[in-house]
Amino acid sequence: MQAIARRDRDALAALYDRHSPMLLAICRRLLKDAGEAEDVMTDVFFEVWAKADRFDSSRGNPLTYLVTLSRSRAIDRQRSRASRPKVTSDFTDAASQTDPVPNPFESIHLKERQTQVRAALSSLDPMQREALECSFYEGLSHSEIAEKLNRPLGTVKTYIRQGLIRLRDSLRITQ
Repeated sequence: MQAIARRDRDALAALYDRHSPMLLAICRRLLKDAGEAEDVMTDVFFEVWAKADRFDSSRGNPLTYLVTLSRSRAIDRQRSRASRPKVTSDFTDAASQTDPVPNPFESIHLKERQTQVRAALSSLDPMQREALECSFYEGLSHSEIAEKLNRPLGTVKTYIRQGLIRLRDSLRITQ
């Protein structure tokens, strides 16, 4: 991230190559549209380049920053999409329906990381896990989660905060 702040394009390319498959998966899961997910990814990496000085290493590692940024942008896109009328077409863009051929090493790394995240999630208290899944996988706000789980808003915020701390600590050990 420091190299990106110094305008090193190779550093941005390396960051993209390393983390884009996982970030794209997050965006696709939230948006349920490959083309929109790719657009969000473009926006995220453009923002990383344009505003590299925003990254604060004392608040987390680059992956945490990228996941947060990607998730936020995907939710923003999801909410703006919900507020505009839907236009349908009989034609589909074949390019948006196909996935690029994955690099075998990236695929292995991604699978290992997915296994680590699943293990870390399964170690959480069930309420923490459910609150986090509603937030990250469904893109629900804290108040929407509180309503869905029939819990007070403060309790939901506590579940999410404590769950994220436990996940961070658990995943930091496995890196």
